[in-house]
Amino acid sequence: MTIKKKSIFFSVALFILICLCSFLWRKPHQTRIGIIGDDNFCGERELSWRIKRAAENLGWETILDEKRGRNIRKKKGFDWVICTIPQHRRYSRYSHNFLTLFHPLSVNQSLYEKPNKHSPLLHEKYDGYLLTIDPGKEFKDLKSKNGNFFSIPFYPTLQYVEYVKVPLNNVMAMIPVWGNRLEDEKFKCLYFLLNEGGFTKFYGINNHIAITKENYLGKLPFDGISVVKALQRHGISLVFHSDIHNREEIPSSRIFEASAASTVIICDNNAFVKKHFGANVFYVDTALSAEEIYLQIKNHVDAIHREPEKALEMAKRAHQIFVDEFLMEAQLQNIMAMHEKISEYEKKEKQSKFLQPLSALFKISAKKDVFKAAQSSP
Repeated sequence: MTIKKKSIFFSVALFILICLCSFLWRKPHQTRIGIIGDDNFCGERELSWRIKRAAENLGWETILDEKRGRNIRKKKGFDWVICTIPQHRRYSRYSHNFLTLFHPLSVNQSLYEKPNKHSPLLHEKYDGYLLTIDPGKEFKDLKSKNGNFFSIPFYPTLQYVEYVKVPLNNVMAMIPVWGNRLEDEKFKCLYFLLNEGGFTKFYGINNHIAITKENYLGKLPFDGISVVKALQRHGISLVFHSDIHNREEIPSSRIFEASAASTVIICDNNAFVKKHFGANVFYVDTALSAEEIYLQIKNHVDAIHREPEKALEMAKRAHQIFVDEFLMEAQLQNIMAMHEKISEYEKKEKQSKFLQPLSALFKISAKKDVFKAAQSSP
């Protein structure tokens, strides 16, 4: 073998070796997701941070954009993007986009309305949906961006939180920011009675109910964990759903916060909570008057203090239900499975479109052969 041939041979061998080493030593793909939120919102902002914390627990790279998608829209490299704001106008151009919907579409009318003559319906921008609501009731005629309808159940829960035996100091309540809990005079009266009772501590944005200084403990940061830590300091959670939640039999984030924090839970007669958490929760009937609701809550608090170990055992079982059925990490893995399913669907659609002209060409060619054969036959 000549020197020139040897040189070519070793160059080719070296190139193959480099390619092989590069393939073998290549880092595994790290899942990278985006989250679109809005720092002017409360619940959606808190949820975004919980998604971020859960994704990081899974080892995923996560970019949270709290400016309604301004910083995510043109960035590449995401596997998929979650949008927590149904009325927004921004989405990722380069990845799958999934929209969270926690309430009936009647609450999110912008999904039906065209913003202007150049913009499609908002739902047409999304590749899939993350639904707390029942898709059978709400999405009979709607389709997503890919012409199909992809969705999974998705609840406003949170990342894994380890069980702790909490002190039973007092009741913690979050001040509502929307719905009948905010507007109804009955609930305003109830909050007044709870404040006067002295065993309830309030957190949140307070601009509509009278709470004394010793019972109002201010706002909590939107960071995915501060609510849980506050709940664990108090030990007993008050969970009230809006009339929309109860009518549609869907949960708010409060039941998941309370169970994740290992607290004893006092809740209204929400059908979802009864179905999944059963006898591990103390229930009150919010259809009654404010005075009657207050007495139910007070009686539960008295019972909790009379039999603390029984109440704490209920809290422990509720926490286990949260871990077994409602971890945000598990929901994110379900989104990953949907993302892969959509990717496979889109791949088959592209292959089908590519093969259609060839198939038509072969059919034409076959017809010509049959015609020629018929002409040449005697």
